[in-house]
Amino acid sequence: MSDIPADYRERLDLREQIARIDRELADIHKLRSETKKYNRDPWILTLAAIIAAFATLFARLPELLTVLGVGR
Repeated sequence: MSDIPADYRERLDLREQIARIDRELADIHKLRSETKKYNRDPWILTLAAIIAAFATLFARLPELLTVLGVGR
């Protein structure tokens, strides 16, 4: 005995299946575009991390100078 239901032809909606596949292909295309964008500009993330590190350093500069004995 087959696992296919007797009413599979009525339940099979090819238009809906094609629309679903088209949506999935569009999502895949969108994800590939995003991947290419980030692979093309990896230095931006490095630059952002360096800027964040310097910003943290400058924000804590008075405390660091005090610890080093140069500040008040």
